Amino acid sequence: MAHADIYKYVDSNGNVTFTNSPIKGAVRIMSESQPVANPVRRNNESVKSPRVAIPSPVNFPKVDAATQKSRDSNRKLILEEELSSERELLSKAKKNLQDADANRSAVEQANPKLYLERIGRLREAIVMHEKNVSALQAELTRVR
Repeated sequence: MAHADIYKYVDSNGNVTFTNSPIKGAVRIMSESQPVANPVRRNNESVKSPRVAIPSPVNFPKVDAATQKSRDSNRKLILEEELSSERELLSKAKKNLQDADANRSAVEQANPKLYLERIGRLREAIVMHEKNVSALQAELTRVR
């Protein structure tokens, strides 16, 4: 069995170093005993070591279930509000794209490149809001 001790060292300039080797002046912040597996390799194949769940240190702060549930509820509410806001922004961006042709300025009529650049920016905004909506929906599915 090998020891997985973690040390924290702060030098005279305030630089922080974390290491598993003892250094003079370092403070051991975690001491954990765990088995060390030697992966076997066959025909240049690497064998993945099984993941071992390492428990939190004894002095690691704990959160009670009621507090965590409250935090999860708040997180879900915030995500739902953000999703609603992004959907509104997406709707506005789509409307702006639809209205772009009717609102073509005289300068854009004289210089079609300017119009195409504006259309490109409007399309980019739509894509960005669609990605944000998708990401928020995915995050909401992960909320407890």
